Amino acid sequence: MDQIVAREDVLNQGWLGHTPLSFRRAVLDRCLREQFKAGTQVYSIGDEPGGMYGIVRGGLGVSIAPGERGPYIAHFAMPGTWFGEAAAITRQARRVGLTATRDSELLHLPLYAIDEIVRQDPSAWRFFALVTIAHLDLAIGGSDDLMIRNHLKRFIAVLLRIGNCRRFSPQHGHAIEVDMNHEDLAYMANVARTTAGTILRNLEADGHIGLSYRRIRILAPDALRAMVQD
Repeated sequence: MDQIVAREDVLNQGWLGHTPLSFRRAVLDRCLREQFKAGTQVYSIGDEPGGMYGIVRGGLGVSIAPGERGPYIAHFAMPGTWFGEAAAITRQARRVGLTATRDSELLHLPLYAIDEIVRQDPSAWRFFALVTIAHLDLAIGGSDDLMIRNHLKRFIAVLLRIGNCRRFSPQHGHAIEVDMNHEDLAYMANVARTTAGTILRNLEADGHIGLSYRRIRILAPDALRAMVQD
């Protein structure tokens, strides 16, 4: 029963829901369930190529080091998100690092399983590539938000992006919990840490978010988006 629930969660919230039923079955039948305690690395930048991971429960901090700086946290990933397809496609080293920010459950699709799926159906590469397209869309949107000159709007745009509600609010209507400290969020939004702290306290006072240790609860994503668009 737990496996069925896990599969439904992954199907309803992410990439696999946009693929044909036969492909979904091929992926899920080969996935392994793995548990990661908070603070545990799934894989690091520069690791050898491997398989893909999809988040069922919990959350992952995504670190990057594309240039002279880094690694540093650049995103927070929620259930339904998949990673690892780039290394599987190119057989090159991992380009990002993934760390569990809370106790998390992931589905692991090993590299040999990806190869097996593609051997049976060479056109399946198109469906794996959809994950890369989703990451590209995220990167383009994030780059666009960082060009916002107003620091308050830029900060809120980044907060919405890591909460996976930059364009739309989730249908469940519950608070969105993001595992992120003030320092990392300030760096991501290109503002001073003191500025980030002031903005967060003001947003909390207005009832838009809730703050706790290393966690931000987004309570009013629609109101926050309106502040960016205003």
